[in-house]
Amino acid sequence: MTFLYILAAILLFGVLITVHEAGHFFAARALGIPVREFAIGFGPKLYKWKRKKHETEFFLRAIPLGGYCAFYGEDDTTGEFKDDPRLFSKYPVWKRLLTILMGPVMNLVLAFLVAALLFSLSGVPVGSGPFSTTVQSVSDGGAAQAAGLLPGDVILRVDGQPVTDNLSEIVGRQPGGVSRRFQVQRVVDGQPATLELDVIPAYDPGEGRNMIGIVMSVSQPVTLVRGSPGDILRHAYNLSYQAGSMVFRAIRDLFTRGEGLGEVSGVVGITKMIVDEISRTQWEGYLYLMVIISINLGLMNLLIIPGLDGSRILFLIVEAIRGKPIEKEGYVHAAGMVLLFGLMIAITFRDILRLF
Repeated sequence: MTFLYILAAILLFGVLITVHEAGHFFAARALGIPVREFAIGFGPKLYKWKRKKHETEFFLRAIPLGGYCAFYGEDDTTGEFKDDPRLFSKYPVWKRLLTILMGPVMNLVLAFLVAALLFSLSGVPVGSGPFSTTVQSVSDGGAAQAAGLLPGDVILRVDGQPVTDNLSEIVGRQPGGVSRRFQVQRVVDGQPATLELDVIPAYDPGEGRNMIGIVMSVSQPVTLVRGSPGDILRHAYNLSYQAGSMVFRAIRDLFTRGEGLGEVSGVVGITKMIVDEISRTQWEGYLYLMVIISINLGLMNLLIIPGLDGSRILFLIVEAIRGKPIEKEGYVHAAGMVLLFGLMIAITFRDILRLF
């Protein structure tokens, strides 16, 4: 069964990368830009064909974890295509810009469509009970710690008022320094127990509100029901938006704080994650991960890193402003690809070590 899950993970990679490269390919064809090669996979050639209608050579290669859409003269560091009338750089900047941009865009479109499929098959979540507020963590030296609140406590009432998703509002009604009676539910010796604790919130000028020093999670029981097309599309958009926001936050924290560097996974790590998720949640988890990874692939490709689509887009924008291309651009992208492959190998090696 694990072997089938690994095949499913490889298929997921293949679909996402093929859709990305197909975005480049079909945009180029629609705009009249010749495509030299289109390949699914890397490494040794398994199969090659060429359609009579156009000159593109299609390849199926042995390693199904990548692919490419190659244009005439793109990243040409030898001058082989400099006099070729099909040279990619001879076409208007706006055509080349759209061609490059459509790769990441197609990954975002795919994520939305897969999310819609997920909610169509599993149903859309509908709240079926009251909200509950659970303490996730307690800050050292804060009011909650002084009062004895612990992670895992469910806050039921404050001064007799029921707590749902309104804790911040309730705590903020009184001035800081006033004792508040918290009723919480806690598991003691394996049994739920109700406790009452006196918490004295402190006013935080920076936040502009009373604080008790906890990180909380607010949840609500949900039931999956068959949704209307509008409900399905709305939930698909929300899931895609949340996944995109998560990627933006991760990128921001990585470059500004260095956070998450140790959590970056390569092909092996992501494959293990997919296999684990499929074995636990079957097709629902598979589709969910396809949404998340497709969003990641689309947005990460827009980063301004040599070799990625974001870097190519930046060069095209500069070319449009200057009125002429930047010399040696091909060397920049070629060097970037070498560095990216080196990084990918290093991360993959680390993933393998983690398995053992």
